[in-house]
Amino acid sequence: MGIADFQEFLETECSSACVSVDLLKISRGFVQTKRRGVGRNGGNGRFCLVVDGECCLDRLYGGFFSDWVCGGQWNRMTSFLSSLIQACQNANMELVVFFNGALEKEKMNEWFAHQLEQKDKVRYVLRHIVNKGTPPPKVWWNAPVFVQGALRMALAHLGVTVACSMDDHHQEVIGFCREHNLQGIIAQESVYVVFDPPRYFSSNDLKLTYKGSLETKEYIMDEIAKCLNLNPNRFCILGALLGNHILTDDDLHEFRSQFPNQSAKPKRGAVKLDAAIIKTTCDFVRNLQAVDNLDQVGELVFANYKSNKPELINKFKQCVQYYLNGTEGGFLKYRPRPRMPGVSRQGAVYPNQSFQNGQRSQEQYGHGDSGSSGALMHELSKHRNTEQWSQQKDRPGSKSKRKQKTRGLLQLGPEGEGGQGKPPGAFPVTDFKLPTVTTEVIRIASERHQKGLMHPMIYQLLTQGEVKLPVTLEDDTSRELPSYVDLYRPVRQAIYSVLFNLNKLKIVHENTFKEKGETAPNKSFEVAVREWTLRRGTTRPTFEVTLAKPVEWKTPSIERMWLGKNADDKHRRLRAFLTIMHSDSPLILDTSYVPQHLLLMACVLRYVVQYGRVLQRQELDAFLAMAMSPLLHDVPTMQDLKLPNIMPRGVQLASLFMSGVETALAANDVCGAPIPAPMCCPWLFFDGKLFHFKLLKANNNTPLIDMCDGQMEQVLRVERLRQAVLENLRVDFAKPLLPGLYPHPHAHPHSHYPGPYGHGPAQGPYGPGPGPLFRGRGGPMGPLPPPPGPKSPGRGRGILGNIGRSPVDSRGGQLEIAGVVVGSWRGREGPGMQRSMQRGMGPSRGYMPTRPLRGRPPTFITGRGYAPPMRGMYNMRGAVRGARMVRRPVRVTVRPGRGRGAKATSKGRGVTVDASAVGNKSGGDKKEQKEKDDTEQPEVFEDAEDGNEDVEDDAEDEAEDDADEEEEEDEEEEEDEEEKEEEEKEKEDEKVEKKEDEKVEPKGYAENDVSGQNGPEVSA
Repeated sequence: MGIADFQEFLETECSSACVSVDLLKISRGFVQTKRRGVGRNGGNGRFCLVVDGECCLDRLYGGFFSDWVCGGQWNRMTSFLSSLIQACQNANMELVVFFNGALEKEKMNEWFAHQLEQKDKVRYVLRHIVNKGTPPPKVWWNAPVFVQGALRMALAHLGVTVACSMDDHHQEVIGFCREHNLQGIIAQESVYVVFDPPRYFSSNDLKLTYKGSLETKEYIMDEIAKCLNLNPNRFCILGALLGNHILTDDDLHEFRSQFPNQSAKPKRGAVKLDAAIIKTTCDFVRNLQAVDNLDQVGELVFANYKSNKPELINKFKQCVQYYLNGTEGGFLKYRPRPRMPGVSRQGAVYPNQSFQNGQRSQEQYGHGDSGSSGALMHELSKHRNTEQWSQQKDRPGSKSKRKQKTRGLLQLGPEGEGGQGKPPGAFPVTDFKLPTVTTEVIRIASERHQKGLMHPMIYQLLTQGEVKLPVTLEDDTSRELPSYVDLYRPVRQAIYSVLFNLNKLKIVHENTFKEKGETAPNKSFEVAVREWTLRRGTTRPTFEVTLAKPVEWKTPSIERMWLGKNADDKHRRLRAFLTIMHSDSPLILDTSYVPQHLLLMACVLRYVVQYGRVLQRQELDAFLAMAMSPLLHDVPTMQDLKLPNIMPRGVQLASLFMSGVETALAANDVCGAPIPAPMCCPWLFFDGKLFHFKLLKANNNTPLIDMCDGQMEQVLRVERLRQAVLENLRVDFAKPLLPGLYPHPHAHPHSHYPGPYGHGPAQGPYGPGPGPLFRGRGGPMGPLPPPPGPKSPGRGRGILGNIGRSPVDSRGGQLEIAGVVVGSWRGREGPGMQRSMQRGMGPSRGYMPTRPLRGRPPTFITGRGYAPPMRGMYNMRGAVRGARMVRRPVRVTVRPGRGRGAKATSKGRGVTVDASAVGNKSGGDKKEQKEKDDTEQPEVFEDAEDGNEDVEDDAEDEAEDDADEEEEEDEEEEEDEEEKEEEEKEKEDEKVEKKEDEKVEPKGYAENDVSGQNGPEVSA
């Protein structure tokens, strides 16, 4: 929309009109002058400004600090707001904050374009979190879910005047400023420049500094007029020719194509209006001879139009009148714009309809006490128009006989709803009849809506039967979590049913026929409500029709819930709320299990658990531990807390939970507020950053006692709250994520640690994340080595609980020197990790060597039906190696007749075998020598194996402490003594055996004799 680009044009081309100011300094020097007919805030002696809350969401939230993506830090927001309001009060300044509570169906295309932009930002944010696991940059800032409602509650708690628009947000903001003689507006909309307010301050540059100043920029209206060289009385025509929701850019395309400057000619589909087009339009308006007759100006603008010229001239006049109604001389003459094709059946009604004959109405903005206000009369007239419209629809031949569809497609345009503008194959769009609502209900809803004390959805439903469901932080391409639109649809259906008294209508219908003694015919008491939302793949504004049906329990009427004062009425309100939230259980109302300020949270979690596989068990514990944590209200500590990682699932869970809180608050307002407003504040039970802190602990299998900071009392409260949430439910928790669902290794924090509840870290079949099926030409290979994860948090409990207790790598390892293992240490045992072998030789049970020994291929333990597994052979390289292989001594065979005996020594301090030549030995035979080998050789190698244990043990001792030489010498002496004793014993046994063998065995096998007298001499 062209008018939206006018603000940026002023900041770049008219920089002299943008001056940096300090609002607190201006307020201290303000002197209130007496005026005739001052309003409520005009004569209190304060510098009062009206704030467009929709332009200041990021500023009022506290700025672009990076943790907004976690779901909202509401305690930090309230802390910032208290500092801001305190500074304003000390400087004699007062703020009135206006929020948009209007449906504004005539601006639906503009709203849809804004939602598309937000959807793109959400996609970029989630992609950034998946790839890097860090907070996104501020350029992608998106308002957290329920930030408008949280701001309304926080500002009202701090004593700030809060208002909510009803029909047209911009018109009501400027009308409130002029009616109450306020000093200016804080906003960031080009529309206010055309309205020419008393003073106009920028909201984007609003900043509360530590030195006690409130800095921003002021747009000097006189300087803007000088810079544009344009009389202020022509600003309305300039705004109309720049384009808005009435006269669109497509309507003005041919007009701009006539500009002589080639650079000023527009391009179809251009998102942004060029500065050259704005300058050329200013020149055109400046060169107009007269602006009194809008018909002549329209003829000049649309001179080359042929088909729809009268219609465009009419649009041009309405557009100019729209801006005139916001000026100082035209806001009292404001009238509702005549109904245009494509506008809702209620018509476009504006807040000053009761301002006829120049009379002002304070009640229009919710600051009076009289029930006979202009707003009430305005709503009554709208209600009467609705009844007349409904009667006309019921006449024969009306369009109401067409079938209702549960889903519709709407394209706003000159053809109107269901007209010729709908695309081929689209569902027919129909108007749905709303049940009759009493005037008292309309009055109460109007007053509470204007004061920001009720959810805006309720007033929109009562007057138009439509609601908007904006974009939130959720991934519409994933099936892991449902959309909040689908998740909370049953709750909204129950809200619609209670609000429109469907149960009462059904009872009255049945009683009417029962008195007559007749059987009541079957009648449908469904109410169709349009829910405007943005689905995946939509390119135009679409709505879904939700049918509200009577609930099973006969809820009281809306009049009784809103106006009843008996004790029984209070009980009925609370029961109706619990029925809507599917949370009517005994323990949910027991304050020893569920404190009053956690009732809203418990109802939301209980509903989500009943819906299906949405939450995992540890995620529910994270929500409960967060609500019970004392850190929830410790703003400085939470501000200094640094999260090691942000998970996409945690971001979406926080957004889904806050959407449920907003829906539950709407249900609470419909039921007459059975839960008091001070007990519904989100900062009492939720903080997005703290939730991620607890969720990271829970996903790392941290015990509940550690999640609760070691406080047993806190653990007991969490257990009792969980018992109330899960009472009488057959819970079907979501299963842990399957391998490969994390596209990035850092998506699961500290991926080398065990996963949630004993499950290993999320890995695909080829390591964390997606891996190739083949590597090179060799066909399928083993799993890829895991990438290095984030560093361990260090000693102590750490940020994630009981992980990272030692600065040494907890996976274990080995120390090798020249290829020889001289030391090893055990890794911490846990799921998904191999255990280190204890001291001793040989492989442990179930161990397979990971590399060949002495050039030989590794031997696998084979058995019946056993196939050696290949997975895990190379993926632990550089981490845990399990058992170490021990090299055994080489068996020495002596060749006779070749000089002196050879001496072979095994590595280390093992057994030394000294063999001498025995080639000339006579006597004996091969059988005798073979039996001697069989009897003597195992003894030699048994000793060698026993000695090899000491060799490896000493090697480990050397790796641990190289300086301990004395202890090694003592061990060597003991080993030598033991070996000498064994040697003597062997010699004696050999002599005895030799004497016995000589009597029986023949001689003649001296070549193969390696025993007896010429055998190996065993020495130390």
